[in-house]
Amino acid sequence: MTRRGSLAYYLAAWVCGSSFMSFALWLEIAFSRRGSLHDLFSEVGLFAIFFFGLIFGVVPSLLFGWLLRRFSNVFHVEQLWIWIAAGAALSYGLMWLLAGLAHLARDPRYLPYSALPIWPFLLTGPAAVAEGNMWVVLPVGAATSSVLFFVDLAFGKKQDGDGATSASGA
Repeated sequence: MTRRGSLAYYLAAWVCGSSFMSFALWLEIAFSRRGSLHDLFSEVGLFAIFFFGLIFGVVPSLLFGWLLRRFSNVFHVEQLWIWIAAGAALSYGLMWLLAGLAHLARDPRYLPYSALPIWPFLLTGPAAVAEGNMWVVLPVGAATSSVLFFVDLAFGKKQDGDGATSASGA
């Protein structure tokens, strides 16, 4: 595996984060009869939303996992409830920021100056979430951060008294 389980951590961030968000959006679409999300995805099934969620959720979920891991390392956070609270707050702020960037990327005045015309495509996921209710981001961020806490705990290393490393939580 990789050092400190980074591959497993970021894969879990991508797959779990995108799947949880896709399920939350599907619930939003199924039980809300208003807004453009219902019109856009009303005829699409759950598995199609999961498929597109994995594609369009790559950038936000990997960025979320990276920021959450940096937060936990800087503040030496080892409690699950702090990871959950930080994940909920971080997911809302990150989705709000990325949706704002997506709104700017759609503006035709900025498209000719873009070095990478793929940026609007990478920000489609947060833009679609912002079209609906942003409150769905809070439980998704909390659930994803709880999964990431246990992945980080499984691969985390701690120093023993004699300098040898051993897996924590094992």
